[in-house]
Amino acid sequence: MQQAKITHLYQSLQQSVNRRAEHTALFFEGHKYSYNQLNHNVNLSSACLKESFNLVKGDVIVLALGNRPEFCSLFYAAMALGIIVVPLSTKLKSQDSHIILSSVNAKAVFYDPNSQPWMATLDPVKQSHVVSLADWQLMLSNADDQKVIHPVEPAAIVAEDIAAIIYTSGTTGSPKGAALTHGNFIAAVTAYQQALKLTEQDSAILPIPICHITGLSALLCLFIHLGGTLHLQQRFNAEEILKTVSSHNITFLHGSPTVFILLLQEAEKYPQAASYASLRMIACGAGHLNVGIIERLAQLFPTTEIRPIYGLTETSSPASIFPVDVRSSDKIGSSGLPIPGLSCQIRDDNHQVLAAGEIGHLWLKGPVVMSQYWKNPAANQQFFHDGWFYTGDIACLDQDNYLYIKDRSKDMINRGGEKIYCIEVENLISNYPGVKEIAIVPSSSEIYGEEAVAFIVAHRNKPLVSDNITHWLSNKIAKFKIPSKIVFAAELPKNANGKIDKLALRQKLTPPI
Repeated sequence: MQQAKITHLYQSLQQSVNRRAEHTALFFEGHKYSYNQLNHNVNLSSACLKESFNLVKGDVIVLALGNRPEFCSLFYAAMALGIIVVPLSTKLKSQDSHIILSSVNAKAVFYDPNSQPWMATLDPVKQSHVVSLADWQLMLSNADDQKVIHPVEPAAIVAEDIAAIIYTSGTTGSPKGAALTHGNFIAAVTAYQQALKLTEQDSAILPIPICHITGLSALLCLFIHLGGTLHLQQRFNAEEILKTVSSHNITFLHGSPTVFILLLQEAEKYPQAASYASLRMIACGAGHLNVGIIERLAQLFPTTEIRPIYGLTETSSPASIFPVDVRSSDKIGSSGLPIPGLSCQIRDDNHQVLAAGEIGHLWLKGPVVMSQYWKNPAANQQFFHDGWFYTGDIACLDQDNYLYIKDRSKDMINRGGEKIYCIEVENLISNYPGVKEIAIVPSSSEIYGEEAVAFIVAHRNKPLVSDNITHWLSNKIAKFKIPSKIVFAAELPKNANGKIDKLALRQKLTPPI
């Protein structure tokens, strides 16, 4: 029977509830949640959002709850009501989060005090609308006990309505909110479903942050749309992932190369300890997915397809997907083919479209591309032109339309899937007493692909100690953003324009990026 056309995320959930009511939607810490139970929790959450906070379509809420069922039910309750969700990392410090919270005018914030206790005293949000995890659980319990819950009366939602704002940064270093519509998400999950041939019989683990686009779109929204089963893991634990794959017959894993490197390291401790025959497919952001990693994955998972993927927050996750098992292809090193409906162009510096095989700037246009950067006209003008989005990536398309990512023109480091924006960290370190000049560059890492290295010039007569700087940073930014190494230099190399020559700094590192 042909399915009705799905235009928004609440419809996506309801389709699965109707088809898979008693099937397990979520696993979390030994507890199962069927689609009926998830839907009940969505109804409860919706009622509380409306009655306790007077939220209406177009309002914004922040979810800083991590990979928990409460995040999932709140997210879909918001989708039903036309409320916009800003997922926030539980790793962020106060300074990081305050910038985002100040820009979105959130009407309510839901947080876990075990991760971010300072959220209780947020300035930009009404105090009664800053809700801890325990308080939210109590509100849901009281609503359930009073039997006040009724099925959600969804708002009038169209595909063009914004569903979520996911914050990323670019060369300016200031956070930019990618405003993703319901239509963007539906196009993304449909592309994954069709390209990877996933069905309701599939199951996956969500071990990466649910606030990131891969966690939210390529795992949560995708598997709810499928009617499949998703195992939530609060913190990444390689041993637990492998045990879950084996004991629960997991069929699908999606993560950055770092995720799979750590799984390989864990599995190599216990050779022949478990069977992973159920795992039929791995999807991996192409990143630093080199031939060596692919060969090691093939040894650990001999019957598992490996599919490289290229995507961005701004494309709701997928932009290109490898169409077959990469091990059997002569296109290894490619990120695959553009997903259906997505147009790709490689342009030179003058916006002229280049021929196949020529390297230039990657531009995208299609249904997965975000509607805008939230309330950021300068960024929108910079990155959008005649309906096309400039990715900031350097790439080429071959004669068969396979996409090859060559480099990033954005000043950004990808540390195991976590994005580090150099200017943001440079601006912070420049405030440390005694710092005269600072430059952040990437250094290669076997586990993380890239890590940040700081080159610092100290003011004369102001000796600096790297451990002191690292400790100072630990109270100001997330741990993954802190440079793994600090190099003190008498001066930093400059180019002809007087700007710091970061290429020369990279060449000082062994091995260089």
